[in-house]
Amino acid sequence: MEALAESHYPALFRAADTSAATGQHRLLVATALRLGALLTAAVLGTLTFQVSRVDAAALLAAAGLGIGLVIEVYLLTERPDRQWYESRAAAESAKTLAWRFAVAGQPFGVNDVDDRAAESLLLHRFSVIRGNLSRLVVDHDAGGLQVTDEMRELRACDLDVRRRAYRAGRIEDQYRWYSRRSAEHGRSVARWSVFLATLEAFGLIAAVLNAVGMLGLDLPGIVAALAAGGLAWVQTRQHQQLATAYGIAAQELAEVASRVEWPDSEPEWAHFVDEVEEAISREHTLWWASHA
Repeated sequence: MEALAESHYPALFRAADTSAATGQHRLLVATALRLGALLTAAVLGTLTFQVSRVDAAALLAAAGLGIGLVIEVYLLTERPDRQWYESRAAAESAKTLAWRFAVAGQPFGVNDVDDRAAESLLLHRFSVIRGNLSRLVVDHDAGGLQVTDEMRELRACDLDVRRRAYRAGRIEDQYRWYSRRSAEHGRSVARWSVFLATLEAFGLIAAVLNAVGMLGLDLPGIVAALAAGGLAWVQTRQHQQLATAYGIAAQELAEVASRVEWPDSEPEWAHFVDEVEEAISREHTLWWASHA
């Protein structure tokens, strides 16, 4: 049998995954709009546009501050960050349980529990995860099974088939994902570092020009506001932390992948799967702790 695809995962995973993507999108859009509004207010605050004895720049700056305040209230009340973090943790927990069950890893080893008891235990674990979620989006197009036929079919296969499916569909797939994401975040760190350093250099030059009276505009203040906004966005995206965390996780998976052929009995295999899933879950646990 081929490895499990996302369409073969439990309904809980698909619902939590959708909820996480929605929460992340809402958080990033709101944060970008808030930073944009505050930066606009900061820039306009350095300018003066008289329109019928009214400083239009000051009014627009006030509007920017007002928009920023409204978005901040939205972020504090709706908490899209919590939706993202909780749902992502739930999705990854559901995925690791699905793989443990499907390939007979602990605590679902074929020598430890029979299939019916394993399914009962799996459903109980799912109910615990679901109880910790404040909201879920139901995927009507993906069915509603928590234990899919593909999960049962893979579990019924012999050890060699489960080993191949687990190596290709879980270990190697997760390794590629971690490696790719680590590289992407690393490139983002480099780009933002160059951009912020350029801004700071430009601000330094502008400050010197202001000091000798060659520049009448508060350009250093504008540059400082832009740099602060860029730094806030980088901290929201956590490029450096994620590049490091994903890189470490990829290397750890590369190490365990070299031992996938070692287990030659069901108890040894169940323990090996537990070790792999703990390694994967460790990264998600650290990610969750850093956001909680």
